[in-house]
Amino acid sequence: MKIMIVLAMAVMLSGCMGFAPKTNLIEEITPTILLYLKEGENSAVESTMVIPAVKEEKKQLLTVRSKMMKESRYLLTRNYYREIKSGQLHLLFISEEMARKGIIDHINTLLLDQEIKTRMYLAVIRGDFVSYLQSQFDHQEGIDRFLYKMFRHYEKKGDLTIVDLHHFLVNYYSPYSDPVLPMFTIRQGQLIYAGTALFREDRLVKSIPIKEDFLFQLVRRHQCFQTNIPLPDRNIVLGSVFSTREIDFADRYEHAIVKVRLRGIVEEYTGDKDLSRPEEADDMIRDLERYLEERIREHIREWQKLSIDPAHIGRKTLSPFRQPFSGPEWKRHWRDLPVTVRVELELENLGWIKPKKQGPGQRVG
Repeated sequence: MKIMIVLAMAVMLSGCMGFAPKTNLIEEITPTILLYLKEGENSAVESTMVIPAVKEEKKQLLTVRSKMMKESRYLLTRNYYREIKSGQLHLLFISEEMARKGIIDHINTLLLDQEIKTRMYLAVIRGDFVSYLQSQFDHQEGIDRFLYKMFRHYEKKGDLTIVDLHHFLVNYYSPYSDPVLPMFTIRQGQLIYAGTALFREDRLVKSIPIKEDFLFQLVRRHQCFQTNIPLPDRNIVLGSVFSTREIDFADRYEHAIVKVRLRGIVEEYTGDKDLSRPEEADDMIRDLERYLEERIREHIREWQKLSIDPAHIGRKTLSPFRQPFSGPEWKRHWRDLPVTVRVELELENLGWIKPKKQGPGQRVG
């Protein structure tokens, strides 16, 4: 009996009791942080992963085509000598073409993977993202980690649309709001923020261009700080703009009121008003308020035509003790709801801004 016990202890100490292979050694796994999905031929999905460098290796891209996401993981692992691990996956980029056809099936597959966390950032890409990544390896090998840090930076800054998997799903499943994602484009070898992608359920239906994205941020966020807001139609650039937004309802939810308050400074002005004179400065501010009100109203009317609520106005109808609309009722009500937009603008450092002197025979404007 003692001999059997000694033999059993010897086997345990020698490590022979482990029948499952150790697949979490860094030499045997590949913890990727970036995944790109693109629509392929015959309803296939092209999955591209950035394979991180281990020891003396260099980073590389692996692309496979498959019908299902899990099949792509299997093919990626078969095409590489280390097992692909997704526990560190932080970035999911989706092509614009795929986003227009629907993405929830692919996202649900990711949710079933217990290794993946909901703090993964999502974005829509316009252009050849694979070629961009490949070109970056030559002079910026850590492009995947650079992009992850960029997303984290802009999320904290708060003036761009940055969305993770959790927030996308919350707005997808809520009948009182619709999801959005940041839109990036590849231009002259650079990855550029191009605005906000608006979704109806899981399909991309419209995008807000970068020049008008600040208007969306003003309505979407309760509080927002933007370094500058160029308004070329009004010959002015606003700087250090802090904004607050309130949404109220009147006449038993038959009328919505969106109030936006902005406080900032004038960074540049090329108009014809003498802002050192209070009456002309007030005229300019009132004109800017009317201009911003109309631009915001145009966007809201467009959202209503598309039956989407990307600014989450429907959530403001909810309270712990009252729910005036069910989900389907709000969808119908939102399409025809009258919305009033009120903008209040407060600007500083106006006293030294005067129009340029005009020469003989010249006219301003």
